[in-house]
This record gives sequence, C-alpha cells and structure tokens, in this order.
Amino acid sequence: MTVSFIDLVRLKNRKMANIVKALCILVCTLVPLTGCHEKPPGYDLAVAKMSEQDVQSTAFLPLNEDMPGTQVDPRSYLAKGKYTIVEYYSPFDDASASLQTKLSQLVQTRSDLAVRTVNINRPETQEVDWESPVIQELEIQTLPHLLIYDPAGRLRAQGRPAFEQVKQWVAQ
Repeated sequence: MTVSFIDLVRLKNRKMANIVKALCILVCTLVPLTGCHEKPPGYDLAVAKMSEQDVQSTAFLPLNEDMPGTQVDPRSYLAKGKYTIVEYYSPFDDASASLQTKLSQLVQTRSDLAVRTVNINRPETQEVDWESPVIQELEIQTLPHLLIYDPAGRLRAQGRPAFEQVKQWVAQ
C-alpha cells in the first residue's frame, strides 16, 4: 500500500484536530477553576439591575447604597451626553455630607450634569473607613474624592482639580 502526500496531510490534520479538541476540553475545564468566570465587583448591587433607561434618566444616583463599601465601576453608570460627577464619600465625613447635599441641588438646576455616589464605608465601620476595599483600590487619600467624566464618557478631572471644578459649578 502506498501512502500519498495527501493521505499524510489528512492523517496529520486528524491528529491536529484531536489535539485541538483536547485543548478545548482542557481550557473549558480549567477556566472556571481560575476564577475568570467570577462576576465583576458590584454586579449584585441594586443599581446593576436597573434598566439602561432608568440609569440614564436618574440625575442623582447612589451606586452602592444597598451594599455600602462594595466596589463598583462608576463608568458603567455614566450619563451619556452629560458631565457625570462621581463622588466617593463616607457618611462619617462632614465635608462629604455637605457636598452631597449641594450636588443633589446642583443636578436639579443643571440638566447637563449627573451625579453618581459611592459610599466607601463598609457597614460594620462607624467612622471613615480608610481600610475599605474601595479606598484601597483607588488609593484615595482624602474625602470627598471626585471624578468628572465628560459627555463622551472620558475622564476629565479627578481629585483636587475635580473638586475645584465642582466648587465652581456649585457657586454659579
């Protein structure tokens, strides 16, 4: 029996196909074990269950009100076509509480702005929670900590420059 070049290629392709199948099975088995399938932080927050339309139409939106101290990516909740101010705060910080009141009033008069807030405190902490995972991840040094995203969703200012811009908006 003679084996042609084409027969050799077919045989090799079958072996390769079997190797690829084995690798696929291996990957599909190992990926769940590596944690790659884990849900992102904040996926189980109430805000994550809101419709896109509700998120967009809400001017002042606490992102982790139901689970304080939970990490959440505010970029998932930006108001398209508006400047979005993100405030990281602690209910035990007077400056945060004062600013939050002003931000709530600001969005009532400025339709081009939206506010998203993130409570950094875990429920069991009865003071500013400087050990909070939210604080640690973002390396926040002072509160309130602000971010400003432009109407296209690009980060325009954070920290002190964002605070100064917000102060200016509030003063107008």
